[in-house]
Amino acid sequence: MSTPLEHLNSQVFRAQLHTKFTAVSPSAPPVTLELVEVLERDDSPQMEFFALHWLGPITPRLAQQIHRLDHDVLGSVEIFLTPINADQLGTLYEAIFHRFRKQP
Repeated sequence: MSTPLEHLNSQVFRAQLHTKFTAVSPSAPPVTLELVEVLERDDSPQMEFFALHWLGPITPRLAQQIHRLDHDVLGSVEIFLTPINADQLGTLYEAIFHRFRKQP
């Protein structure tokens, strides 16, 4: 069962920096990604904006789409990933969250 994204915020992901996530697909072998960066903007009290960056292998390169990521602490999450850069270190993926903040 997937963890709902509304239960996850930048602080939850920041606590998992430099840990491994596994991108799982029924039609391809698993791909290991490392969460390498959490970027936050606090421009609005009504909106939450943050971006996550994962580093994965050069190949195979994951397609820009929703991927199921399995993690030892967070469980399974489904996140839209976009490859944004590739170099000798690997492929960098980004997920952007821009949503209304939960009201107390």
